[in-house]
Amino acid sequence: MKVSIFFDGQNFYRSLLRYDESLRVDYDRLAQWITRAVGGPAAIFSGAYYYVGVSQDAPAQVEGFLKGLELRPGYFVRREGRVRRSGRCSACGADYEYTTEKRVDTRLVADLIQYAARDAFDAAVLVSGDDDFVPAVEAVGALGKPVWVATWSAEELSSDLRVKCFGHVHLSDGLAEFRVERPRAHDRPAVPREGDGDGDGAAWLQRGLAELQRAEARLPHVSRGYFVTRWRSPLLPAEGQERDALVQRLIDAGLAEEFDLTDAAGRSVRAIRSRSERAFFAS
Repeated sequence: MKVSIFFDGQNFYRSLLRYDESLRVDYDRLAQWITRAVGGPAAIFSGAYYYVGVSQDAPAQVEGFLKGLELRPGYFVRREGRVRRSGRCSACGADYEYTTEKRVDTRLVADLIQYAARDAFDAAVLVSGDDDFVPAVEAVGALGKPVWVATWSAEELSSDLRVKCFGHVHLSDGLAEFRVERPRAHDRPAVPREGDGDGDGAAWLQRGLAELQRAEARLPHVSRGYFVTRWRSPLLPAEGQERDALVQRLIDAGLAEEFDLTDAAGRSVRAIRSRSERAFFAS
């Protein structure tokens, strides 16, 4: 049995963060585990297609992740542009801008049906719980190809989609197979402090900047408090004072800046965002 996997990239990542924001995944092992979960030990992995919207000003970390995914055997990334929209907060009346995906779902649907018609797979796995895919699942089923759905938890899955799919793969069941272990917080070295000769301070700033950009790629905005106390990463010092000191060093070095915003719920937020690192690291 040939098994192909179709990732709704945004849905997959948001669900992963809700399940466990610190979780890192080995995508090669994830594809193999899903293939075996659907087709048994003799099943053949016949490709994974990752669909995502990318804005022109997306952080370099986003493109780095996608390029790394494309280099994995059998993975193909389908990029579509994001479009900028504006809205108004119902609570405070403030205007705000945001970006949203365009044509991502329709590209996934078109490929899913086309590959089924060409016998590119015997079974497909849709990694998304969105019920917008129900008509596509029905069309592929009519071509004689079963479609499974994979989500991190049952709560992420539309009941309508589950009814139309052949079966449900619980991704959490495979964590032992494809989880990438992170070092514990107390095993991480402390960030160098001012006056300690700086040591590898520039390297710490690079790590901090990279993680801030990764947070920006995943979240609508990054509040300073969230990044200091809740954002999980083995590249950063432990949550709390040491990490806050690193954030302040990023700001002092001109690699990040603080700003105030009002979120969609009308709350005032002290947020941080990255700035260009070229001038600092070129000096």
